Amino acid sequence: MNKNKILAVISIVIVYSLISYLVDKAYILPGIFDIVLALKNIVFSTGFLPIVLTTLIRSLTGLLISFVLALFLSLVSYFNRRFSEFMEPVYVMLKTIPNITYIIVALLWLGRNGSAILVSSLVVFPIFYNSFLGALRNIDENLINATRLYNCSLIYKIRKIYLPLIKPQILTSLSNCCSLGFKVSIMAEILSQVRSGIGRELYFAKANLLMADIFAWTIIIIAISYLMDRLIFSFNKRQ
Repeated sequence: MNKNKILAVISIVIVYSLISYLVDKAYILPGIFDIVLALKNIVFSTGFLPIVLTTLIRSLTGLLISFVLALFLSLVSYFNRRFSEFMEPVYVMLKTIPNITYIIVALLWLGRNGSAILVSSLVVFPIFYNSFLGALRNIDENLINATRLYNCSLIYKIRKIYLPLIKPQILTSLSNCCSLGFKVSIMAEILSQVRSGIGRELYFAKANLLMADIFAWTIIIIAISYLMDRLIFSFNKRQ
């Protein structure tokens, strides 16, 4: 972390501490030391890792489902104009439906635990689909014409030509959607009141006015999202 980023973090802490001191109500804005203490108690508790892993598994499952489905459908849309026209209103609909609608419907269909997976899938699918299809359509037409000179199967061309060409866009989309899917899963967990997960802990803290715990869990969510972004960035950099 460079000096400017460190300075920004310090500035945020100072400003927050000042506002918290002026408000002087822990149930509205807890002090920095209260948040640090709550963060310590949460991280070092025996249930911390199972809670985080439960939410991560839900969000990553939803991410994987939407990634595979979006990649497959974007390839079909690229090679089939009629299917692309069919997918256009579907894409627009999925992109514009409010997240709360997804959560309510998913809760009725799949119950508490399955709703978070379905919601995260539906929210990130339009981003993946639009990104992949756009990358495919931006491939140099001259390069595509050159591939027609070789008598190769479509599967071979997809594996050896199309996917490698859109690989940077795939990794960029993953970077954008990983943290988004994670946060959407937590929101779904809160509203569906799952029995285990970060969303459940936030809901419990809210119900009991434990603002320090809410801020502590928020810091944990930010840290996990940042780590996921850095992992994808590091992988992308090595390619």
